[in-house]
Amino acid sequence: MRFRRAGFIALIFFLAVGASNAITSKSGGSHYSQSYPSIACPASGSGLNGWVSVQSTSTPIRKIAPKSTNFVRSKYSAFSIKSDPILINSAGVTSIASQSLTGTWSGATLCSAAQGEQWFVGGTADVSSKGYVHLVNSGLSDAIVDITAWSENGPQVGKVVSVKGNSSAVVPLDVIAAGQSRLVLRVTPRAGSVTSFLIDQRSLGLKPLGGDIVNSAMAPSNDLVITGIPHQIVKGVSSAHILRIVSPGLVDANVRVDLISTDGVFVPVGLDAKSITQGVVTDITLSPTITSHIFSLRIHSDQPVEAGVYSLDNASGHRDFVWSTSAPALAPMTIAVNSLNPIFYFTGDKIEVSVSTRLTSGKVRSQTLVGTDISGWIPPKNSQAITITHVGPGVFGSVLLRTSNGISSVPLAPSSKLTRASVPRSDIAVINR
Repeated sequence: MRFRRAGFIALIFFLAVGASNAITSKSGGSHYSQSYPSIACPASGSGLNGWVSVQSTSTPIRKIAPKSTNFVRSKYSAFSIKSDPILINSAGVTSIASQSLTGTWSGATLCSAAQGEQWFVGGTADVSSKGYVHLVNSGLSDAIVDITAWSENGPQVGKVVSVKGNSSAVVPLDVIAAGQSRLVLRVTPRAGSVTSFLIDQRSLGLKPLGGDIVNSAMAPSNDLVITGIPHQIVKGVSSAHILRIVSPGLVDANVRVDLISTDGVFVPVGLDAKSITQGVVTDITLSPTITSHIFSLRIHSDQPVEAGVYSLDNASGHRDFVWSTSAPALAPMTIAVNSLNPIFYFTGDKIEVSVSTRLTSGKVRSQTLVGTDISGWIPPKNSQAITITHVGPGVFGSVLLRTSNGISSVPLAPSSKLTRASVPRSDIAVINR
């Protein structure tokens, strides 16, 4: 009887301990909130026409300007951007902002969430430069930004820029690296929610030489892919290209470059084992003899490098140029394309991309794109948003936009990524304190 009573007491004790642990475990479990950060689009410079496409007419937007903190409905799925940058609560949908100077040039860039670091391969600070870095601070507190530059003469003295909360600032390229012709930039905010954009405009006296928006690139890597590079052939003569590359570390890099087109895959002369001096921006002329109007570059290096391609182009009888930028491997995403008339290009050993296109009529069309090496796709007319639902391994993408003012190339990458934040959850111990 005495042992039975002791066993009964022990059973009650263990049940009480188990219940307590269950309650503590449940109350102390991790809970998260998930959201997509808002994305910023650059303001239009003096004399420029700016536009941006969003997913729907109910997309929340606001100006990034003093005394402007409330989001309103966009009312349009494509609208103009004037002297103030725009912040878009896009819910994960990627937007493209375009800028143009009538009859002179056209460029486009991904609107982007604030980032810890952005790299830009392109631009010049010589006598022809009218380019600048546009810093957009979408936060309400002041921001401090470091701008680091490399040129044909090696690393340059860095610049520190302060940007007031909920505003933007313009830093001319000739202030960052005066007199330098070949630029690679890294923009790093010390504090604040900053998105940066690089606009490369050029002129010789009163004669315009074209312009483009240089999209931000991947962080330095041993392997880069630049896809969808436009190649113009006029009267049998191919347009010129320049591969700009830098090894920003402390060691020289040895690189190999593969050119990929519908004519095949080959290594341009001299680029099977090209030595790149560390810290020095190197421009390499490319003159591929191909019949294709589009090609891609695959770059492999024994050291992390940054690279981009400058291409000349003639649009409606005037000179223009375009910068093509490296992109990360393609992943599922949604991109707004209303009024853009884009052409998509994909690069990979084996291309397999499933897309779902929502038209302005509300209808949805789905298809799977397949190919090898490089492949192009033109979406249906009146497309409003395109969702990439599935991507095979090792595929990279870009979007090419051509207007009467010029041409622009945009790497395919999401404007913002889903973020998670832990939500504290109280338990009974809080009540007992």
